[in-house]
Amino acid sequence: MQNLQSIISSHISTLYSDILFSATLSAPPKPEHGEYCFGVFTLAKPLSKSPNQIAEEIASKLREDTTHFTQVNVIGGYVNLSCAANVWMDILSQVENQQQEKKNQTIVVDYIGANAGKPLHIGHICTPSIGQAICNIYRHLGYYVIWDSHFGDWGGIFGKLIWSFKNDWIAAFSTESDKISYRKAFLNNLSIDSLLELYQSFHIPILGNEDDAKIKQEDRENGARIEFKKLVSWDFENVELWKKFTAISITEIEKKLGVLEIKATYNIGESFYEWLNLPRPNNEDYPNLEFNMKDIVRELIEKWVATQNEDGSVGVVFPEESKIPSCILQKKDGTGLYLTSDLAAIKYRMTNGWNPSKIIYCVDVRQQLHLRQAIWIAKKAWGLENVELFHAFNGFIKLKEGTMSTRHGTVIFLEDLITEGEERTSQLLAEKWRTGDNALSPEDIEAITIGAIKYSYLSQDREKDVTFDWDKALSFEWNSGPYIQYACVRAAKIVGTIEIKKYDYSQIEWLSPYDTALIRTLAEMEAKIQITADTYKPHTLALYCYDLAVCFNSFYVHTPKILEESDADLKNLRLTLCRLTADKLTLWFDLLAIQMPSEM
Repeated sequence: MQNLQSIISSHISTLYSDILFSATLSAPPKPEHGEYCFGVFTLAKPLSKSPNQIAEEIASKLREDTTHFTQVNVIGGYVNLSCAANVWMDILSQVENQQQEKKNQTIVVDYIGANAGKPLHIGHICTPSIGQAICNIYRHLGYYVIWDSHFGDWGGIFGKLIWSFKNDWIAAFSTESDKISYRKAFLNNLSIDSLLELYQSFHIPILGNEDDAKIKQEDRENGARIEFKKLVSWDFENVELWKKFTAISITEIEKKLGVLEIKATYNIGESFYEWLNLPRPNNEDYPNLEFNMKDIVRELIEKWVATQNEDGSVGVVFPEESKIPSCILQKKDGTGLYLTSDLAAIKYRMTNGWNPSKIIYCVDVRQQLHLRQAIWIAKKAWGLENVELFHAFNGFIKLKEGTMSTRHGTVIFLEDLITEGEERTSQLLAEKWRTGDNALSPEDIEAITIGAIKYSYLSQDREKDVTFDWDKALSFEWNSGPYIQYACVRAAKIVGTIEIKKYDYSQIEWLSPYDTALIRTLAEMEAKIQITADTYKPHTLALYCYDLAVCFNSFYVHTPKILEESDADLKNLRLTLCRLTADKLTLWFDLLAIQMPSEM
């Protein structure tokens, strides 16, 4: 692509020697206009000419170059051109030989944000999927990427879980030994589901708690606060329960996320920034924290970023032009808040040896104000002129039935969603006669199901809310994960185990419009990946995968009997296009953390 742009720029420079201009090439709106087009509107002011006049002058110059161009025309300030076969061969050669240089930069992606004690639900398709795609794309571009799940392993929920563990369901046991036996059995069979039962029973008392023990909800809340305070004070029993609850949560959530091809480098929990030196539940190896949140607050006061209030609390008042409302960093009792821990996380990441050039937060839209405050304070206090702190916020997945609540049990858990999806996929395949000896493997059914679920979300702008629809997600037609997967499988099957021989591009004098359209679309890959990285919006890459699948299917339909082509060079070129389509779609779906099935 660069060679073609260089050729065009060279011709334009002979016309306008004092003007620097790089043509932005794209496909014309109608194929009959040409194979590429570019606008000249930015030249109108410096040349004091109309776009049409400039386009005509450039087109006249390009028509002289019959080595590279077979047709040049002008429509409304756009130069449309068709290229000679040798130009297409150069473009294809660049596609085949594209490589990314290693960057000497580190990027930290803060994503997932799952909470201990709660199973993943349909909403966890959002930030984990977006964050993993961003991680994969930056790694592809040559960056060193640290993936931090910023695990929710702290806060009042642990007081509730511990209180519920110590009090719920034991009213039915008459002796202390029976209660102890029950608790041991519970811990021996601990799972994310049993923790959810504890959490829900705290809010919706069951098995006679309210009737038999007459414990009012406010008493339960007070009890939970006491248990959490004991945890903060390093009560041995509560610390051990915290470790067990957190460890099983991390293990089971990682297992579930693994099905979605999501895997963090570290699960650095919120508790880490409390600087309590709590045991790391799964013994993860990351640098120690050399300061606590009170140190952060003290530093911000010393730098006049924060102010101590009359009641002993500490807050920040932002400049009027920032349009950011004031906030509290530390309560009057000396305890920190989420904002304090996020500031501790920023300083930790900047001072522990990672030295990132970017910290990307994949957190939902509700945290916009919170992160604006944290980023402003961090930059004011520590400069960070060469560090980008960016909130790649996302909307929500909505259900037709309404909102979800873990507390009240009105939620679709991720495991149930995948199970239902696999049942639906199997039913659709049965309708296409993929049963019995012709049935797909469980691995392929899973790949199609996960691909459908994730693509239906990732193909839409992350800033918008999405209503999940099974019929659209699992469609084998048009813009869906299965449609793209089918195109990839079809392309791979054409090539099969055939050894594609090198073709002599100098002998290829003619290409069909479907050949050139597929080459052009393949050549857009790296630009689309870069746009995705620059905007932190995976839907750009997802929609590009769809465009490539559409382009390949058009090529397939209009290029019959590829294996029977008598021109050996043209046959091998088209087989190369099939191989590249299969390879690139597989790679790009890998970047989106979606697997390709081997059969469809």
